Amino acid sequence: MTAFFGPAHAEVERGTQVRQAGADAFAAPPCGFFRYNVRASEFAAYNHCGSTTVRIHVDVRGGGSTNDYHLCVSPGRTQFPGAGPNYLNAYYIGGAGCRSGERTGHTRH
Repeated sequence: MTAFFGPAHAEVERGTQVRQAGADAFAAPPCGFFRYNVRASEFAAYNHCGSTTVRIHVDVRGGGSTNDYHLCVSPGRTQFPGAGPNYLNAYYIGGAGCRSGERTGHTRH
């Protein structure tokens, strides 16, 4: 992978690891939750690398678990709405075969 440095190129962050790359950062994001920057804006997304829909838990900043929710995602990248810093994490909780885009409130799992 060729790395390009400068404000016009995206940075992809997973955990404490930060990558800065060109357009290929969007073509092959890491599996699972990740953040990325475009210029001064930070975004958050989830990349599902499996072949079926699955349910994920989305951990939203503030309010404890009352702000968290569950979301059914299709294979590939799902962009979370709003600013990336509002999202702390997202992870697989099961639910293979759920209806893509279906969102429910947080429940114990």
